[in-house]
Amino acid sequence: MTEQADSSAESSGDSSADEQLKPVDVIAHSVLPVAGLMQLILGHWGTQVVGTLATLGIPDSLADGPRSAEDLAKQHEVDPRALYRVLRAAATLRVLDHAQDETFALTEAGHFLRTDYPFSMRYNAMLHSSRWHWDPWSLAPEAVRKGGEAFSDHHGQPYYAYIDKHPEEGGLFDRAMTAMASQAQLLAVSLHDFGQHKVVVDVGGGAGVVLSNLLETHAELRGVLFDRERVVAGAKELLGEAGHTERVDFVPGDMFESVPEGGDCYLLSMVLNDYNDDKARKLLENCRAAMGEDGTLVLFDMVIPGNGTPSFATLGDIECLVVSGGELRTEPEIKALLESAGFRLEAVHRGFSPVCAVVAKPE
Repeated sequence: MTEQADSSAESSGDSSADEQLKPVDVIAHSVLPVAGLMQLILGHWGTQVVGTLATLGIPDSLADGPRSAEDLAKQHEVDPRALYRVLRAAATLRVLDHAQDETFALTEAGHFLRTDYPFSMRYNAMLHSSRWHWDPWSLAPEAVRKGGEAFSDHHGQPYYAYIDKHPEEGGLFDRAMTAMASQAQLLAVSLHDFGQHKVVVDVGGGAGVVLSNLLETHAELRGVLFDRERVVAGAKELLGEAGHTERVDFVPGDMFESVPEGGDCYLLSMVLNDYNDDKARKLLENCRAAMGEDGTLVLFDMVIPGNGTPSFATLGDIECLVVSGGELRTEPEIKALLESAGFRLEAVHRGFSPVCAVVAKPE
């Protein structure tokens, strides 16, 4: 292309000059951006490699030290060559170490895929790579078009209705959420002084991990675990094992109909993000109706920072969009939502975890 043509294309805004770049020009000028973009495009490869290890239970079998693919394949009754290829890929992702003697061992990250490891992420890996949870993500463009969740487009019913009717999937979700509560949510517990309260009503409290921690660290505190009937049954077992049964009232119910009265603190831990503004407002109104004028509302949730600051919460927000139809919110959005339900925002406490403690009082 001549210098005159280059100048003409630039002055006219014609993109044909860029379109005629030779491969060598792309390599010379775009290696890092293209490589980074390709890593994002192919991110599902890593998700499925890690999910396959977790689902097969390979990390548990490597807990005592290095083993060969053939040895592991015999134990797990899988194809040895196929397993070797997955193990090799996991080593590239630094989940495993691949030794010269063709054995594989867990890295520091890989240990967190073991079932019995503290703060295990095994069930999170299994959940996010499982077909029933994974497939609706292919409908993300449709969720954007209509501004609502795509899970029911794929499965014919909303997320929570689906897992209530599918025990295996519901059990996996419960274990994954319990693991999540043991990680990010427990880090948020120290951001609010629960010692000032007498009765904490844990709305949508799941298996009771957060409530159990509060009771363990506050000897005078009592709790109410409120969730769907299937979930409450599991919470009784966990809180019973922790020795807290006598200090907890277990109440099954629908939080969009009503919330138990009698608490001076109402806790919603990673609950509000599952719902759009209309349903979230209804839930908050129910909490407001149940509490006294001196009550306190505490939300454990990821808060999206302002001013375009990069945040993990912005990605989690798309999970909410696609799967549940909910959303993560900025501080001004949370403030407006709280005010619409009869609360005033008192504080947003941020800590090491992405999960913040949002404190509000009745207006």
